[in-house]
Amino acid sequence: MTSSPVRFATFCHISELGAPGYGELHRMLAASKPLTLWAPSSALLQGPDCRITSASFVEYVEKGHIRIVARRKWLIDREARDAHPWAGARWDASVDGAIRSIMEDDLAIADRSLRRVVAAEDEQGWEFAEAAVEGDREGTLEWERLLASGEAEQVIPPGTLETARRFGGDDPRRQVVAVLRDAYNHGYAVRESDADIPFLMRRIDREFITRIASMSCPPPVPHLTHPAQTGGEARVPLDLAEITGQLLDVLRSIETSRTDIRKFIGTQDHTTLVAWTAAICERVKSQGVAAANVDVARELAEQLAQAGFPGLALSELGRHWTAGEATSAAVASLGYWLTLSPFAMGTPGINDILGLLTAAFPVGRGLCKRVGLVPGHFDGPQWPFLYAGKKATRWSVPALLAELQEPPG
Repeated sequence: MTSSPVRFATFCHISELGAPGYGELHRMLAASKPLTLWAPSSALLQGPDCRITSASFVEYVEKGHIRIVARRKWLIDREARDAHPWAGARWDASVDGAIRSIMEDDLAIADRSLRRVVAAEDEQGWEFAEAAVEGDREGTLEWERLLASGEAEQVIPPGTLETARRFGGDDPRRQVVAVLRDAYNHGYAVRESDADIPFLMRRIDREFITRIASMSCPPPVPHLTHPAQTGGEARVPLDLAEITGQLLDVLRSIETSRTDIRKFIGTQDHTTLVAWTAAICERVKSQGVAAANVDVARELAEQLAQAGFPGLALSELGRHWTAGEATSAAVASLGYWLTLSPFAMGTPGINDILGLLTAAFPVGRGLCKRVGLVPGHFDGPQWPFLYAGKKATRWSVPALLAELQEPPG
């Protein structure tokens, strides 16, 4: 009986984050299985901060590591994309054409959650927002006061706030409609993604959702319900967002110029990272981040510190060998010397020495490991080293521990 495949589906409304969001794309991908993106921009994929090439992006979609959800018009209408006022909407045939083809191929898949590209229905945010404002006058007044205050910049995401100012002009009510429309559309996008958790990397996004959840009649943001009805459960998605934020900090701290996401995605180490993250999030769901006292960097550091290299370090070679160890090593050494004619018959040349090293080292290393002379493989988590582009050695493990202890920049 085989175990079920590890799945930890995440979501990001990536283009709302601009170029910095695409700079985090490879980290979000490493921590997800799969990562669902809402209406990604092929133009921003080509930015200097993005470490995933356009060709690799398409390949990840083809293999199911990345899922895409977007309005149908975004996925199929090249003319509308090219005429869009936002430069990031521009159509790239090599990327957007491929995504459209994948969407068409997947239409035959009955289970929508298994489709790699999903076309969402037309927007209904404006209609919802108008109804919400009409039905909750007290809540609308609260939003009007917030929008008129200096606190608005600390609570409302900049793109949403800019849209509200532009759409509403001097009419406070119309500004509230624009804010609630964005909230509804974001919630709709998360629902359409079939994800376990959204990436909320900016503090202001978490503040915004907290404020939305406190409304007497909040927009249907997934996983969020009114705090008065469910108590601490309304905090769960924000607690999980805190965990994913910490995880991105950890990946940022350990990666190097040798980090190659292409060598990581789809490997067993990628699966191990995803399973580890999912387990932490499950703990938070049951206990809450405060009760669980979760610190992702500290948890990883503890796992690394508790692991080791079975066998002896060079510093331990001075210890007294047992009779069995000494005999095994002596017999093996004698066998090597008797069979290496250049060493038995005269002074060896450089070619003889190279031949000895080439022929004997693999066998000699295996023997030395058995008698305790050479440390074995690191028995702790391997994924941080593959992600960083390193090997787990007696030198790289302490270095990685030091990096994890550095405060996030």
